[in-house]
This record gives sequence, structure tokens and C-alpha cells, in this order.
Amino acid sequence: MDYNSQLIPIKLPEYGRTIQKMVDYCMQLEDREQRNLCAKTIVKIMAHLHPNTSNSQHYEQKLWDHLFMMSDYKLDIDAPYPKPNPSEIQQKPQILGYNNNKVAFRYYGKNVESIIKVLDKVDNPEEKDYYVLVTANYMKKLQNMWNKEAHIKDEVVFEHLKKLSEGNIVLTTETTQLDHHHHYHNNNKSQKKKFNNKPNKKNRYNNGRNH
Repeated sequence: MDYNSQLIPIKLPEYGRTIQKMVDYCMQLEDREQRNLCAKTIVKIMAHLHPNTSNSQHYEQKLWDHLFMMSDYKLDIDAPYPKPNPSEIQQKPQILGYNNNKVAFRYYGKNVESIIKVLDKVDNPEEKDYYVLVTANYMKKLQNMWNKEAHIKDEVVFEHLKKLSEGNIVLTTETTQLDHHHHYHNNNKSQKKKFNNKPNKKNRYNNGRNH
């Protein structure tokens, strides 16, 4: 009895050793028409082995490519598709480079930095002032979400905005006041506490029976 570990490794394990033997047999046929007929039969069997992927794009061509791969690209037949190039199929994928763009403030993220860069291109002064104010309020909201216990001062947001815009956007507390986002957290906590302290129906019924 021969164990798989003692046999020659097969090219594509997903098709099994039986299909590999069929391909080897097809390569030994001297008559070209017989090889063509044999190859078509093998491809049909391969399709039955993986019916779930039959709806994928270029599925039939992929089967013929696998047939050539199992023959080490030596099978000489009249296939409906061109023989694949081994150098292209076996080519190693390109190494993806890591994103080395550092974010100045983690709680703002890269999107805020991108928004600030776009603000400098707004021509209409009124629109620019409006978008700058919206962005500053959004930055303050993000800071409060990052650290809910801290009271974020407007001066801190203005300083960050100035740094991220490379000095092109300057806001001061004398002319601009941001929304007090910290009140939202306090309100949520108070509402939650009020809800938790509310007696349930069972307690009210019991209290009524005691009286």
C-alpha cells in the first residue's frame, strides 16, 4: 500500500490525485484528437467537483488554466482558451507598502486633517468661516468622546486647529465660542441615573398591598 507521503506531490490538491492521473494519461496519448477529447472530459469532471464556483467570472477559462498547470504546461491540445503563461501565474504578488502617514492627534484622525486642508481652498469668505466653525465644533466633540471626564477648553481646540492648518486658520475666544459638548455627557448620565432609580411595577404593587 502506498501512502500519500510516499507519492509524488500533485500540482493542485483541490482536484485530488485521480484527476492528476487523468491528466498524466491524457499527456501520453499520441493522437491529437484523442487528447483534445480527453482534455474536454477532464475539464467537465473538474467542473463537477466544484459546482459552487461555477457562477464566478471566467470560471471555464480557470478550469482550462488548471488543466495546463497540472500538466506542467506541457499538454499539447487545441484548447478554447490560450495556454497560460507560467511566469505570470507563478509571479509573486507585489509587497504592499505600509502607510507611514502619521496622525498629529489620534482623537481627530486623518479625516479631520484632510478636511482642514480642503478648507484653505474655499474662496467664499462666509462659507469658509462657516466650515471652519463646524470643523472646530466637530474637533471639540471628538475630544470629548475620547476623554469624557475632561472639560475641553476652546483654546485647546483653536491651538490644534492652528497647528493642523499650519497657521492658516486662527480662531480666538474673543471672537468665537464653541458648543459645550461636555453638557451632553452630563445630561446622558443624569437621564440614565433617573431611569435606573425609577421603581418598577412590581415594587409599586407591593407597596400598595402593604398599605
